[in-house]
Amino acid sequence: MSLENVLGKVLRVDLGKEKVYVTNETVKYYRKFLGGRGLNQYFLYRETTPQTNPLDPKNPLLLGAGTLVGTRAPGAVRLNVDSKNYFNNGVGSANAAGEFAPALKAAGFGNIIIKGRANKPVFLWIENEQVEIRDATKLWGKTTWKTVDTLRKKLGRNVQVASIGPAGEKLVRGAAVIVNKARAAAKCGLGSIMGSKNLKAVAVKGTGEVEVANPEKFNKLVKKAWKKVEKSRTTKRLHELRTISAMKRKNELCSNPVKHFQNGYVEPEKLEKVSPEEFRKYEVKKLSCSSCPIGCRAYYKINEGPYTGTEGEAVEANSVADFASKLEIYYVPAVIKAHILCNQYGIDIDTAAESIAWAYECYEKGILTEKDTDGLKLVWGNHETLMELIRKIAFREGFGNVLAEGVKRAAEKVGRKSQKYAIAMKKQDLYETMRMPKGWALGAALSTRGGGHCSGSPIVEHTYEKISPETALKIYGVATATNPSTYKGKAELVAYHEKLHAVLNSLGICFFSTVWYDVDLLTPQDLADLVSAALNWDISSEELMQIGERIHNLERTYNFLHAGFTRKDDYPPERFFNEPIKSGPYKGEKLHRDKFDQMLDRNYKIHGWTLEGIPKPETLRKLGLDFAAEDLENALKNKQDEMEVVV
Repeated sequence: MSLENVLGKVLRVDLGKEKVYVTNETVKYYRKFLGGRGLNQYFLYRETTPQTNPLDPKNPLLLGAGTLVGTRAPGAVRLNVDSKNYFNNGVGSANAAGEFAPALKAAGFGNIIIKGRANKPVFLWIENEQVEIRDATKLWGKTTWKTVDTLRKKLGRNVQVASIGPAGEKLVRGAAVIVNKARAAAKCGLGSIMGSKNLKAVAVKGTGEVEVANPEKFNKLVKKAWKKVEKSRTTKRLHELRTISAMKRKNELCSNPVKHFQNGYVEPEKLEKVSPEEFRKYEVKKLSCSSCPIGCRAYYKINEGPYTGTEGEAVEANSVADFASKLEIYYVPAVIKAHILCNQYGIDIDTAAESIAWAYECYEKGILTEKDTDGLKLVWGNHETLMELIRKIAFREGFGNVLAEGVKRAAEKVGRKSQKYAIAMKKQDLYETMRMPKGWALGAALSTRGGGHCSGSPIVEHTYEKISPETALKIYGVATATNPSTYKGKAELVAYHEKLHAVLNSLGICFFSTVWYDVDLLTPQDLADLVSAALNWDISSEELMQIGERIHNLERTYNFLHAGFTRKDDYPPERFFNEPIKSGPYKGEKLHRDKFDQMLDRNYKIHGWTLEGIPKPETLRKLGLDFAAEDLENALKNKQDEMEVVV
């Protein structure tokens, strides 16, 4: 068994020169960065400079299938997409499920590095080891759904497609890369990075198999891991009720973004209108990714009302929070329709919802009028306006052209004190509420990609299951893990999850299969055992988590060098410090700045950073990141020299 068979090779593509070539760089670097996100971020660091613009042809678009993708490890299906962040020039990283990543591995590739800009619209066609850059002129302007249908008609129905819609072509800040119509690598404007390269899609057909080093041992571990996931009560609830089931618990914690974060609690009678039972009325069938014991996806069809005929895979907890809670649209067909529209146009639902909710609040407060909004009435609950604004954003039409820049830039353009209501982290639109729970807020604030709960936020604070302090201490190293209102121990809890998330995204493992979601699911030790058997590499759980720490530190260093991010950029929007929750069990709760500062101090110390949140060169060297330590030292010296000249 060759390591290349498990890890896959690296495919390098130069669209400007119309050249492709293959390397075995995964074998060279996997012990430090695994694959997926880790390897993508290493390539991003080494192949860009602080002067590289996100839309520069030299800026790479990186697609990475995780180390265990292509095997039968539970949830091993995830694709990581990375590049420079279109919102802030720092780390850009997003992750998607679906069958694209397994197909890429089956074709023999673990990572794709795409540079340059094609002279005309193109798509990349990968059929096993045969790679072609093909004309996509007739696909340009099409939705992601039409793109997938066209390519499958031409290339075969089993072809897996990652594509952009009109939003990516128009360089909308929140444009996403959509896998097979429904799974989104959503954050950081990566769809626009793809669009800037005139790359409409990447289509893959792989017929090979991933052969592990020790198949007998690996298969036993896989069987054990599947049983562990299948018997979990959390897994059963997720399969039956999908992620929408989380909304009730989020509401109990006053963690819903009601009326654009003006409150955190939804009245129960409103929440019932978008309950799992209400969505089930439109459910046609349940869906599952390959190599998944859970099956949290569903296909919906609307047969009544204004959105009759709408059908497709859609809806998750984010959609209910984004379109129901944020915009007061407690109407299931509208939530389904809005999600599907975003998938078709290729837009991140969180970014679209935040920009639109900001506009609704500004309209409510008289900052925006119909003169600004192309005559549209931005009234809470108005779902017809929501659909029109999603379309306008995708095509940068009228007021949509303002919203297409993301909430921070939109507010700066509008002015009139509208900046006060723009909810963003590190210049990127925010989905997460940040008054409760405290660890969830800290994780989102510290996210290297700029907001988002998938870079360190601990969902265990939201758990339905009763977890003893002893169990929490054993799994997470923090006895207070499930206490949502305490600040105590949350810096440590977030540090644990920052490492864990980096590992999971590098292995290609779905979070829902692991202790991120509940204590009875896969642990770092389970994952280390699987990696050891797959690669004939005797790695411990501690070593695996250290790789996560390495990746996290590399990203933090990149953000400082390329975006200038320091402690000042780790503070949540002022609304969460100044405006308490207005109703519900945690009425009156808000973030306390002194306690939040203490969490920052502690988290920085755990990682070996300065109190300004900058990694120390000696920390980077201990992690084997000597090249980054040298870059950091030079940058700090240059900054000190500049300060001395000013003085």
